[in-house]
Amino acid sequence: MIAVIQPGRTAGSPVQIPGSKSLSHRALIAAALSQGDTKIRGLVENNDTKATMNCLVHLGASFEHTEDGLLIHGIGTGLSYDGSRIDCGESGSTLRFLIPLFSLTDQEVCFTGHGKLMSRPQTVYEELFRKQGLRFEQDAEFLRIRGSLRPDAFVVRGDISSQFISGLLTALPLLNGASSITVLPPYESRSYVGLTMDVLENAGIRFKETGDTILVPGNQHYHCAASLQVEGDDSQGAFFAVLAMTSQLPVSVSGMRKESRQGDHVIVSLIEQAGGHSIPTDTGYRFEPGAVTAFAADLADCPDLGPVLFALAGCAEGTSVFTHCGRLRIKESDRIAAMKEELAKLGIALQEDGDTVRITGSETIRGGVTLDGHNDHRIVMALSVLAVRAENAVAITGAEAVNKSYPDFFEDLRKAGAEVSYGPE
Repeated sequence: MIAVIQPGRTAGSPVQIPGSKSLSHRALIAAALSQGDTKIRGLVENNDTKATMNCLVHLGASFEHTEDGLLIHGIGTGLSYDGSRIDCGESGSTLRFLIPLFSLTDQEVCFTGHGKLMSRPQTVYEELFRKQGLRFEQDAEFLRIRGSLRPDAFVVRGDISSQFISGLLTALPLLNGASSITVLPPYESRSYVGLTMDVLENAGIRFKETGDTILVPGNQHYHCAASLQVEGDDSQGAFFAVLAMTSQLPVSVSGMRKESRQGDHVIVSLIEQAGGHSIPTDTGYRFEPGAVTAFAADLADCPDLGPVLFALAGCAEGTSVFTHCGRLRIKESDRIAAMKEELAKLGIALQEDGDTVRITGSETIRGGVTLDGHNDHRIVMALSVLAVRAENAVAITGAEAVNKSYPDFFEDLRKAGAEVSYGPE
């Protein structure tokens, strides 16, 4: 699908962002492992969370849509794997959260996926499994495991992905003995581990955190509340916060919780640093524009903001500097290379030096070009909010990639006053 974005926008309606994808994954897993039924409200249903639901069905959970949410029929203490191939779609969260959990079935499990998923590194798990003498094999199409993880003192690198830590935190409480997870510095994306612990603690799971070590008692059981509410996704709200800056018109965003522990909530302060204003409202924030100035951002705890912050930097006066960007190279695309290529088409220079990215903004954004979405939802959305500032219309190919996390993105972009149409392939 090709999305065509016209320059400029009108003052549109407030935007209600979808529920947090990160929290939706975690809530689905906690509810599926609980005894009895749990209703989740505000859950985002996109390709990634649907993949998690489909995988959990193979452990015995079931799901029922109701008028006001999703009802999960949990499996309690009995993991009943049906032997099916586990298709994780393109969701790295699904794969990494569920590998340790499926290992507890002590059966051979074959995971598969699409896009770049099966080529994304799983070295952390590979080393942990092999240390315990368990099978762990990965190739370009499949990942196979066999054997149950045992209680242990696990040591995990903190500079690859917090999803490995979250996957262990989900499974280790179900073992028959205590374990620990020590995270080696630099401990990046700590906020995502905090989100996991919040969800699991609300489901009755106990941990003890001492510095960079988490102690996990065994023989625990999940007990989710009868009803859960998923807060809005700040990483999605960021696109509309930046839209206010690129279009120079205010945008009101509902669903962003002021007390959120999401690492991506830093967008609120980054907008201020870039010359705008983030004004709390009863339902979220109103983002008001100002002259866009260069800013600095450390992406260690908010890597998902990388593409949209690069877009914001593209129209800032001066050179913006981003540090700890390395993990952007191993997402759905190499997000540094993808944004460098596409920003160049718009007349914006991106320079990379190891984990550091520098972007010198341009007062004039070229239009009349066709950009490549690189099969990456965040690349497509970041380019879309920058395109409203271009001199002429901008076309973006592969725009359907937004279905991975935000299927209604272009409809919400229209609500916010942008002019969006769809062109032929």
